[in-house]
Amino acid sequence: MKKTLLIVIAVSFLLISCGTPISAFRTVKFSPKNDEITTTSSLKEYLSKNPKPKIVLRTSSRLNSDNVTEKEQNNYLYNSIESELLKSGFVVRDRQLFDKIVTNSNNNNNYENLKEKSDTDLIIELTNLNRSIKYQTNKYIDAKGREINSTYLANKSYYGATIEFKVIMINTNEFAGIYKFNYVPCVDGCEFGAAKKMTRREKEGVELFEAVEEDRLIEFVKTATNQLVAEMRK
Repeated sequence: MKKTLLIVIAVSFLLISCGTPISAFRTVKFSPKNDEITTTSSLKEYLSKNPKPKIVLRTSSRLNSDNVTEKEQNNYLYNSIESELLKSGFVVRDRQLFDKIVTNSNNNNNYENLKEKSDTDLIIELTNLNRSIKYQTNKYIDAKGREINSTYLANKSYYGATIEFKVIMINTNEFAGIYKFNYVPCVDGCEFGAAKKMTRREKEGVELFEAVEEDRLIEFVKTATNQLVAEMRK
């Protein structure tokens, strides 16, 4: 009898220690944002006749950081964009070589000359990349589907991102498309544990992570590039 009682107590202790309390299942959700898409009829017509155009990716001067780490990450993102464009059948021209051609004033003022010297049809310009868009809420959904207010959540931030492209047809110097894609965190829900005691930095509003994690950012940039191609070719 005593042995049986010990076994029951041991099993009960194991279940309690291994089980996850219901209160731990708390989910934060944010609503997705609509992308902003504008494609001109001339670009659609051009791509229907030229499905594999010669393109170059250009970056806005404000995206060129002096910070070495950020510059390396940006270059990796630019390479990811070009890689996805290549997979989509585009002929991708060298960015640096194109910039050298553009710096020549004769080429810069004459788009026919620029097209001939660069052997490029379209410029896809990355005009904006913001990886630090803050999302906050003071509500979460518990295991029973109830919406609960939380003081702790009000001091916690999640980060999203946006990326914007502009497409230019070189032969006509025409803005042929403008595209903005959004990454919103926790659209499908993010779980977080029970409320904990805030650190001094959290109380003072100092964020420990002020941008989208690198892996998620790279995945978002690749997905956005594929969306760009799909929208251009519609």
